[in-house]
Amino acid sequence: MNRQIALFATAATLSIGLLAGATAPSAALDLSWVSNKPYVNCLTNAHKVAMTYPPAQRGYWDDKLRRACNRGYYPNRPGVQY
Repeated sequence: MNRQIALFATAATLSIGLLAGATAPSAALDLSWVSNKPYVNCLTNAHKVAMTYPPAQRGYWDDKLRRACNRGYYPNRPGVQY
């Protein structure tokens, strides 16, 4: 029984290590947009406006206003979801 637990723990540790090593850190977390202050202000204000709507509609308006910020500050940029 203990041997099976040890084998399972070793396999789990190895799997997690391989998965963590397979992803590039720069591809996993791109925070370049944080330095764009007007864009961050747009997102902040859009979220504040979305919170004024009833709970059932907040997700819709948050998404719609976030996409408007994307269109305004990142026009024609590949990889940006509008």
